[in-house]
Amino acid sequence: MIRLVFASLGNRRMVAFLTALSVSLSVLLFASVEKMRDGARSGFTHTVSGTHIIAGARSGQIPLLLFSLFHIGSPTSNVSYKSYLKYKDHPSVAWAIPLSIGDSHRGFRVVGTEPEIIKHYRYRDGRSLKLAQGSYSLARFKAVLGSTAAKSLGYKVGDKLVLTHGISDVQGIHDHEENPFVVEAIFEATGTPFDKGIYVSLESVELMHEAEAHAEDTEAQGHEHGTLEDAQKSRPPKIDKITSFMIAVKQPVDILPLMRMINEDESEPLTAILPGVTLGEIWNMMSYLENTLKLVSLLVMLTALCVLFISLYASLAERYRELAILRALGASPRRVASLLLAESLILTVSGIAGGYALLWLVTTLLSNSVLRAFSVSVGLLPFTSQEIIFIAALIVLGTAVAMVPAVMLYRRALSEGLQVRQ
Repeated sequence: MIRLVFASLGNRRMVAFLTALSVSLSVLLFASVEKMRDGARSGFTHTVSGTHIIAGARSGQIPLLLFSLFHIGSPTSNVSYKSYLKYKDHPSVAWAIPLSIGDSHRGFRVVGTEPEIIKHYRYRDGRSLKLAQGSYSLARFKAVLGSTAAKSLGYKVGDKLVLTHGISDVQGIHDHEENPFVVEAIFEATGTPFDKGIYVSLESVELMHEAEAHAEDTEAQGHEHGTLEDAQKSRPPKIDKITSFMIAVKQPVDILPLMRMINEDESEPLTAILPGVTLGEIWNMMSYLENTLKLVSLLVMLTALCVLFISLYASLAERYRELAILRALGASPRRVASLLLAESLILTVSGIAGGYALLWLVTTLLSNSVLRAFSVSVGLLPFTSQEIIFIAALIVLGTAVAMVPAVMLYRRALSEGLQVRQ
């Protein structure tokens, strides 16, 4: 039986190949849309991983998350550095990272933080930050760029950049040109808003602002502009305010008690949020985007099923005469049906395997480019529920199509199939 099936497919190798190819392309198209949808959702909801709490000045949950992780908008007020140190030293806290967001460079937000961010920051199921170029220290007046920022700005390691106070796409307005930063490294693409940031040390930000304040004071007194060294001598760098801070606890059971402690802090009005929960809420608010992609996936699935039906039916319908001859030679209807079913399943499964082989090839070659261009991570695994349904539907439809000629053979006389065609 098996030999007969493969012999039959070999005699029609071109038709069989084209049929399997049509199934493969349909699978490739559908799976690509599904992976893009799943990657977009995963990239958004897993913008940060391993960070249990984000704390900032008293405000709404969503605004706090947006300016802390997405660098969108501005905080209503800042948080005292003392509060950050207070919770950083809390017995239940594993680590804490401060964030200071107030400057920018050609439209990209500058994030003042601590060097330990590369050690603790995680995204998408615990992945750590990696460098694409340079070496990391986050020393004074050194900057590390996210992949998107570096690509858009055209910067490489060793280039200098001048920060702008506030948010501005145009340089020349409130520039900190007396204290340029040197690009020491560039992060690899993460597919998250982290890629759009420019990261410097809190100390550098404070020194830069103190130097300018010192220069303004000396100018007002009729003296020459102060230098950075003068600022350090007269006014040692002291960090007073930050925008927000991220916290990871030692034990999950400590999350809610620590959140309650922060929200009820009487020394300073603070807000603590669960970033994972808030990210999910924001994504649900934008559910129309995911629903649009789901609709596209559904249309692609229906198109693919129609292509499979047409391809298999056209291939099998042309073999009606062959099947009539098999019946005339004594083959039972069950044997003919088994032959058709086996061939159809081989073509369907081969098409599905070929489609995912093509998807693996495409993701291997283009995943990094897609990640850098669209901030969407596309991978072969895991399979989504829609993909499993789609694969099952293809196999069922392939089986159903194979049975059509067999049923027709029951209803039509052998003599009709054996007639000489004019």
